[in-house]
Order: sequence, then structure tokens, then C-alpha cells
Amino acid sequence: MLTLLDLQLCFPARVERLDDIAGDLCLSHEQHQMFGRFFGFDRFHCDPGQSLHGLLGEAARDLLARNAGADARLSHVIHCHTLPTTSIIDGAHGETLAAFSRHETDVFSVAMGHCATGLSAFNLLEGLLTEDDVALVLIGEKAFHPIIRVIENATIMGEAACAILVGRGNGPYQVIASATHHDGRFAILKGVPHDPSQDGFETAYVDFACDSILRALDGFGIGVADLRRILPHNVNIPSWAKITKKLGIGLDQVELSTLPHYGHCFGADPFINLQHARKREAIGTSDLVLLFSIGLGATASSALISVN
Repeated sequence: MLTLLDLQLCFPARVERLDDIAGDLCLSHEQHQMFGRFFGFDRFHCDPGQSLHGLLGEAARDLLARNAGADARLSHVIHCHTLPTTSIIDGAHGETLAAFSRHETDVFSVAMGHCATGLSAFNLLEGLLTEDDVALVLIGEKAFHPIIRVIENATIMGEAACAILVGRGNGPYQVIASATHHDGRFAILKGVPHDPSQDGFETAYVDFACDSILRALDGFGIGVADLRRILPHNVNIPSWAKITKKLGIGLDQVELSTLPHYGHCFGADPFINLQHARKREAIGTSDLVLLFSIGLGATASSALISVN
């Protein structure tokens, strides 16, 4: 069984307000009102002057600095990202992973689950890590262009870096199980405006989310009532209102308090919500929580976590 040994989040210091960037994002007046008043977005951490390598490197350094000996034990370093590539291809791997490329350390990227990739990596690591291994999972990328930042009628991206130490044994969070489901009808969906490949996705989205959650919980041998909280991707508030209604639970059982402050930070959202929920004592020892995310494609990934 995997353990989340430690977790570090980093955000660019620069903060943008939705009201100030609506023009840069080419939002109409109606879209501006929709994203703010109805979808719940207000501000985002985003800095075009800060590199992805710098942001992820800061998170990794802070994490390793407070975990003595972890760097020497690293067997795997994985960068989970949404876009197929996060840099110009100029070698075996990009700058972010180059710092960890060394003898006896497996270094690679995982991307095809899009925003669900960070959670999908747990199933991969379950089969890779021995009792003595420690993996460093890096999640994050840059929201560098309006086409990347805005998914039509759905969400707006912010920037965050997440670094996680994963191993076996004692730690603050035990990964009880993980699951991934796909809807191949939307396998080529890109999220760009007016993309015909997304026809029907908006209609199918809520059913896909609910079905994926229920199938995952059934596989884990528990029900929705056994969860203390769902820690989700920050797509928007109305979609989660529909999902929770169909699941038969209250919207207050989903951690959505970070959405106005950070936006949708690609694959980092469930971990932002995990850390925030623990900090404000919305979850505590012995609680079961479900980390959940959907990536374009469509991939839905879940991880059942026991809080220690």
C-alpha cells in the first residue's frame, strides 16, 4: 500500500483578478459574468516571467529539504502534466526532470490522462515501488496562452506546483486504492474553443463523473456515505452542484473553497484541496477522503485516502 509521505505546494507570487484579465482572455461580457458570478472564479496565481522549471524546482527543493535522506533514496521521479509536452523537445527529457537524471533513478513524464494524470500515477507507482523505494511526483505546468487558460463554458486555469513524496510505511496519508475510468467517445477532445470533437461532452460530463465515482467506490468496497469529503478538481461550482445532487450528497461535502483563490490548476487541484482541508481541520485522523479529477480525453481518476 502506498503512502503520501509529504506534500509541498508552491504558487507564483503574482496574482491576477478575473476582472483585470477578462480582456486578455478574450472573454465576452456574458462569459466574464458567467465565470465570475456563476462559476465562482475570482483570482489566479499566474506569472509569465516564472519558468515551469523554477516553479516545480522550488516545490521539490522545499519538500526534499525537510525530508532528510529522501533525496538519496529516490528511485523514481515523475512529472505529471496535462499538455503533451511542457517544453521544446531538446533531449531525452525537459529541464524540469534533467535535475534528477542520474544513475539508478528512473526519470520520466506521464501525460495522457491530462488533468487526471497526477492521480492516475498512483496505480503506476503501486506496481513500481519496492518497500525501500521513494518516488517524487511533480505536478504542474504553465498557463501560458488564452487557449490553454480557458476551456470554453467550463473553467479558467491558474498556476501551481505540487511535489509529493510517495513510498510505503508510515505517513500522513495512506493510499488505500486508486481507480481510473475512460470515455473513449471523447478521446480526441482538445478543449479549444468551437472544437467539434467536444460535441456531447458537456451533456455527458455529469453522468461520466458520477458513474466514475460510484464505480470507483464500489471497487473500493465502500459507499459515498463512508467518505468524509471529496477533494476535487476545480472545474467550476455548478458542475459539482449537479454531481453532488445526483450522488445524493450535499455540496458542502466537496472541498470547493480553494476554487475562487486559485482557479483550476491543471492536475494539482485535488492536492491543493487535500492540504487546505487538512489545514482548516475539515478532515482529520481516520477520515476517508476521495481525491477525484477528470481530464480531457476523457479520463476520470480517483484515489481513496485514509488520513493518519
